[in-house]
Amino acid sequence: MNMKKIKLLSLALALIMALSCVPAPAWAEPEEPPQTTAPVETTTPPETTEPVETEPTMPAGFLGDASVEYGSRTLDAKKPLADKDDYTGKVKAAIVYDLTSDTLVFAQDIDEKLYPASLTKVMTALLTIEMESDLEQMVTVTPDGLKGMEPGGSNVALKVDEQMSVRDLLYGLMVKSGNDAASVLAVHNSGSIEAFVEVMNRRAQELGCTGTNFMNPHGLHHDDHYTTARDMAKILKEAMKYPLFEEIFTTKEYTIPATNLSEARELKTTNFLIRSNGYPVVTDSRVLGGKTGNTSKAGRCLCTLAEKDGMRLLTVVLGAKATYGSDGYSFQRYGNFEETSALLDFAYKNYTTMQVLTPSQVAGQFAVAGGEHNAFGAISENMAASVPAGSDISAIRYEYTLNEPLSAPVEKDQEIGVVRVWYGNTCLAQQPLRAASAVAVEKKPAGDPSQPADDSEGLWNKILTVALGVVAVLFVLVLVIRARAAANRRRRRRKQAAARKKAASRRSR
Repeated sequence: MNMKKIKLLSLALALIMALSCVPAPAWAEPEEPPQTTAPVETTTPPETTEPVETEPTMPAGFLGDASVEYGSRTLDAKKPLADKDDYTGKVKAAIVYDLTSDTLVFAQDIDEKLYPASLTKVMTALLTIEMESDLEQMVTVTPDGLKGMEPGGSNVALKVDEQMSVRDLLYGLMVKSGNDAASVLAVHNSGSIEAFVEVMNRRAQELGCTGTNFMNPHGLHHDDHYTTARDMAKILKEAMKYPLFEEIFTTKEYTIPATNLSEARELKTTNFLIRSNGYPVVTDSRVLGGKTGNTSKAGRCLCTLAEKDGMRLLTVVLGAKATYGSDGYSFQRYGNFEETSALLDFAYKNYTTMQVLTPSQVAGQFAVAGGEHNAFGAISENMAASVPAGSDISAIRYEYTLNEPLSAPVEKDQEIGVVRVWYGNTCLAQQPLRAASAVAVEKKPAGDPSQPADDSEGLWNKILTVALGVVAVLFVLVLVIRARAAANRRRRRRKQAAARKKAASRRSR
């Protein structure tokens, strides 16, 4: 600031201080007292509305996956589409899971620890496929591989020193449910059954199994050998990622070629939903494959893969009961097969798969502070969901939540929030919301009055202008006061002159 402006500002301030000492004129009107009125009391009856049950209630700042915590997505879902309040099977536990949409369709006591019997062999097959790169490698049966076999159990009749390929042992394990094939593969893969069991339990933990403990590779009864329907479905889902496993899982019949100690073996699946075994007939055209399990303490168990109308369902039933004829041997009802078909009837009748998120879908637009334009949300991947049969897309509600208010710049594909898909109170899907394109910082034109000044010269000019304006107003006020005072003095002088004149007139008389 130059010296001239400093002098002017100093003069203005001095005038303000001097004028502040001028007493108020006697004719100034006093301020009116503030009006005081008593407050008016009003009563408005509270509005009464019916509660809306379709809106989800989530804690403020919730950062998790709502489709798991408040919905039915994934096998960890807290809220299945249906449970035993909607349908109850004659089993200890049951689960139906839609592979197509990653949806937990039905749950009945799925976290109860139960004996899995030969469903254990799904884990043994999974680990063998993951650990063994050469399926044609020949395996020699050792005494350790046949240790602990129960007489009359389900076996392939392997012999010590017999040689068989890993592939053929896998078919013997899954199609014939060979306990001996399970033990031989365990010893081959890890050196001992005990070492293989450690791998089984470690892999179960990796898959998120929280209620599982294996004690052997085949499922023969042990009090500390257990799992849950949810955990078993997780293991089966992982195994289904391997085409070889699905191929074996869906096989009805298989021939193991002759070995050095045996003629060819003809294997037939123990899953009567895909191969009839006489009476009663329980075949189900929707079922593509499965694995059975049965011990006196586990009951009759079954896990399957089924497909209809684009829905690929995994099912697990544990603890079903069979009923027998008068001879005590022939079946009137197997239990596990019939219950699985009934579960599929319920699932396919009441639910269907719907595409709810697609990359071409518009996902809202959001204001960007300081940006050239708004940001548009982008969906990263296709997501389907299972919904009640007959549902219309109009029943689906989309919710877009930003991680925080957006400000420029925003990069293309930057994660800006989440998109959630709701059906009533059930969250069907959730995925990150990304910016469809970049948003640059808005460019201000030169001289834009909205652009804030960044120089002190302009600020001081404004201060000086305001100060001079105040001085001018006060100066005028002083002139008015002085003019009135002069007028009063003139009136007093005139009155005094008139009084003297009048007094002189009286004396002259």
